[in-house]
Amino acid sequence: MTTIRYFIPEDGDDEMHPNVFLAPKARQPGVPPTLLAIKDAFPLPGHYHFRFKSPLFPGADREKGAMAVWMDVTQDQQPVPTWKNSIVAKVTRLSMEEDDDDDDD
Repeated sequence: MTTIRYFIPEDGDDEMHPNVFLAPKARQPGVPPTLLAIKDAFPLPGHYHFRFKSPLFPGADREKGAMAVWMDVTQDQQPVPTWKNSIVAKVTRLSMEEDDDDDDD
């Protein structure tokens, strides 16, 4: 299992006091889980947008004083970025609906 730290700013959460959940490890060793694996394991109902903490330059998070950016991941099969060997997500709630893909017009 992989530990995912996350916070939802709209709920009053902050990065210094994150929530935590477990997601399955990626199928390939040394590769982070995909966005789809994170979405499937996310513990709250609803539809969310995920941003992941990432170094400004690949590998720069190993340097002291490294600068972080928030990367939007939109492709479900894409591995999520990591920051200092961990996964940190800033999550935005788009809807409370569990599945908003139904078009029952």
